[in-house]
Parts: sequence; C-alpha cells; structure tokens
Amino acid sequence: MATGLTRPLARSLKGRMFSAAAQAEARASTSTDTEPKCYIKKLNNGMLVGTIETASPVSRLAVVANAGSRFESAENLGVAHFLRQSARLRTENLSQLGIARASLQLGSDVTCVGTRENIYYKSNVTRNCVGTMVEILQELTTRQVFKPWEVSDLQTSPDALPLDLALHKTQPFVQCVELLHSAAFRDTLGRSLYAPDHMIGKYNPEQIAQYVKTYFSAGRLALVGVGVCHEELEELASNFEPYGSAGVPAEKAFYHGGEVRENIGGDLSYVGVAFGGPSQADKDLLPAEVLKHVLGVGPHIKYSAGTATSQLAKAVAQSCDHPFAVSCLTANYSDGGLFGFTAVAPATQVEKVVRSAATQFKNVLTNGVSDSDVSRAKTQLKAEMCMQFENPEILLSWLGEQTLHSDQIITPDEIYKLVDNVTTADVNAVAKKIANSKPSMAATGNTGNVPYVDSILS
Repeated sequence: MATGLTRPLARSLKGRMFSAAAQAEARASTSTDTEPKCYIKKLNNGMLVGTIETASPVSRLAVVANAGSRFESAENLGVAHFLRQSARLRTENLSQLGIARASLQLGSDVTCVGTRENIYYKSNVTRNCVGTMVEILQELTTRQVFKPWEVSDLQTSPDALPLDLALHKTQPFVQCVELLHSAAFRDTLGRSLYAPDHMIGKYNPEQIAQYVKTYFSAGRLALVGVGVCHEELEELASNFEPYGSAGVPAEKAFYHGGEVRENIGGDLSYVGVAFGGPSQADKDLLPAEVLKHVLGVGPHIKYSAGTATSQLAKAVAQSCDHPFAVSCLTANYSDGGLFGFTAVAPATQVEKVVRSAATQFKNVLTNGVSDSDVSRAKTQLKAEMCMQFENPEILLSWLGEQTLHSDQIITPDEIYKLVDNVTTADVNAVAKKIANSKPSMAATGNTGNVPYVDSILS
C-alpha cells in the first residue's frame, strides 16, 4: 500500500492538470537544459510509455495499471489487494522460482504497491539489465496464469493475505484513513485498499482473471522508467500484448459525507475529519495545497508539536497539555478529493483535541487567511515538493500517473511557477468552497470520548 499522513502532491499534478489522451508520437516536456528530459508516447499496441532521462546508473522501472480498488464491485471486493499479493505467482513462461531467480540474478527484486486508482509493479536495475527486467514485468502484467491451488494458497498461507490483513489491524491510523474515505465516498473512492475478512477464501481464478483482462487492457497500462533511454523503453514496450478489452467506464466518484467509527480499544484515539476537496484536474488543487500548509502539516522538528508553523497545533496546545499529533490532510484523485485534518491523542484528552482543532479549522475556512500566511505556505509547499522529487520512488509513481492521464509531463520548474501564481484571493475562495461541503468523520482506537461530527462542526 502506498499511503501516509498526506498523499504527496507530486503524485497529484498531472500534465497541466489532465491535458488530453496521450498522442501517438513522443512528446518532450518544456523543461530547461538543466532538468532531466521527460517523454510520453502512446504506442500502436495500446501501451503508454513515459520516461525521465537522468544520469543515474540505476534505472527505476514500473508497469502501471489503472486498476485500483475504486474499480472493484460488491462481488469482488479486495481483488486489487489480492493482485498486489499475487505479483510473484507463476506466469505463462515463468514459475514462482523462475521469477525470483531471474530478478535476483539481476541484483533486483519486484515489488507491487497500489492506490485507489492504480497498481504499480516496480523494480530497480542497472542500465545494462533494463531489457531483461522489462521482460519479467511484462510476464507479471500481461501473461498471468492463476492456478486454482496458487489462488487458494495465497488466501490461506500465513505469510500472504492473512499476514497483510493482520499487519493492517496493527495500524489504527491507516484504518482511520480508510474509514474516512468510506464515510466520505461510500463506494468508488470509498472502497478500501485492503480485502475484507469475509472475502478471504472466496477469490477464484476466473474472478481474478476477469478483473485483470478488464483493467490491464490497452490504454490502461503504462511502462515507465526513470534513468532510462526513452527509445530503448519504447522498443521494449512495443513487445507488450495488453488485453484487448477496453474496460468499463469508471463509475464517477461522488462526495457524500458521513461518519464511521470503529472502537478497537487501547490508550489512544485516532480521528479524521474532512470535507469535499478538489480533484487532480481541478484548478483549486494548488490553492488547496497552499491552504493545507497555512493550517499546518505536522511538526518539522522531531518530537515537537509543530506549534511554530501549524495553526491547528497552536490552537490544540492552548487547550491540552498532554502529547498529541494533529495535521492537515489532503487526498486528491482523478474525480474527487478530501480536505481536512487528522488527530491522535490519549483517549482521555481526545475530545479537547478534536474540538480545538475543529474550531480553528472552521475559523480559518470561514474567516480567510492573510497575505503573510499565504507567502509562508507557498514557500513551505515548494520546499516539500523539492524534497518529494528527491525520492525516486515518488518520482516513478508520479511519472506513472502522468503517463496514464496526460500527453505531457509537467516539470518541477513549471509546478513552482504555478505555485507562485497562487494568490490570497484564490486560497480564500477555495476555503469557502470547502467549508460549504458536508463534513465527514472517522474514528478508531478508543472512541469512547470522541465527539460526534455534528457536535464539533454544527
């Protein structure tokens, strides 16, 4: 799973905020000579190819399928989670042992992670081994063979799906974010990244194969690489044979609002509160990100409460003298988003923390922000993006999303200029828009003292 306190902004910005479908010829970005060259191309076989050429001796590769959990139905809930676990199952030409041996001989490995919209099959290799590793990724994404005994083993083996679910249950904050999506969107983006317990043992080869043939199809599959020659990757992608199905139209996500809580006990309470936020294609995306940094995104100094730069933390600190954590939260998707805050506090103090954070949050949304607040937040946002772009894993995921949904890669320099163009009026306008939507709330851990959403945001 790829998640955290906030979804990195670098993954949300997609080629001029979703341009058009990728063109038939490779298109380079408008980056300067000091920036890595970026290319996107759609091939005749339906594959999409995206590259960022760098001087790195290590190439980072990924096959990205537009097949995340939002595309599941009531009958196959959790199938995307199953696919993340099945990345090493045998294919038409490789056994499980063959996949492991072939990748390890290259000094590499294959990992599979997923979001609500995409599934990523990733690997890192030296430049001279790119061709061989792409062949392995091709096997894993277009030549799957789901044998009945392997599908069964994956659901019963203690180190497969059961282990993943057991680990998930030890992460109450992640559970809180999952519940918040469920309360906000119900279905589509509300579907969990994790398989429900009642589905374990019910997945079958035909069900899995049908999902793969529908969503690992032409136009929904991209081969991307960072630190690799575009012409080489394009030639390798031309050998792929994505499934011919065009898939089914994505069910549009609608923000509903609501409240979900799950009391699992313990000493701490985990709470998430959110409103409807901008989508990745929305012009309000960057103003909302600036607003997030005005409110505060957690401490920048280890073990501190973050009161120096976070309005939320400053407000909570005035009402609570116990340890706490509070941070603004954004989650942006192709057709929807969330904007809110998360809080963690001792169960005996959580009511004070949540009420103080909610009051300050509501005050900022309704009363607006100052020019100085916006100027500081824009600087923080650009610094955060610079650090995000230094992470090659984030850069690879960001490239995969842009390749699937755009015809041109937006460069870091272009993003910084867009941030500079955000005005205080833009931020205040998006704040009022967010405040007018219905709130959502999720709570887990010890929820005995957690106030209800209608009592804190009435």
